[in-house]
Amino acid sequence: MRADVAAKMAGTAWSSIVDNATAGRFTASANWGVSSYSGQRYGADYRYADPVAASDPAWYRFNVPASANYRVDAWWPANAGYNSATPYIVATTTGNRTVYVDQRATGGQWRTLGTFALPAGDANRVAVSRWSSTGGLVIADAVRLTRV
Repeated sequence: MRADVAAKMAGTAWSSIVDNATAGRFTASANWGVSSYSGQRYGADYRYADPVAASDPAWYRFNVPASANYRVDAWWPANAGYNSATPYIVATTTGNRTVYVDQRATGGQWRTLGTFALPAGDANRVAVSRWSSTGGLVIADAVRLTRV
């Protein structure tokens, strides 16, 4: 909270990163494995799961300081064996929005999913869903929110 107030007073934008290893900020079922295979990962490791036609998302929890517009960025390692249509779900002020990304490419860096109106408060804000009709592992590594 103090960091958020200090950032406001300094005139800088609020930003926060949740990695798959961030205690109390990332949740996933036992169906999500842990890997450190790719050197393109953010942090020490990342999570992976097979795609299925069922709801089994990995959630990133953020304490959003104020209702406003936020840029949502995701980080994943890329690999030819990963999913070509991985669904990211963003919980906005007007309901869930889904963005599909190709995790076979453009990994190892922050990739913008879009800018969304998010409500204030501490809650699950972004998820990686396993609900994909394409083959290849679904990856959950890190998500960043930045107030714009």
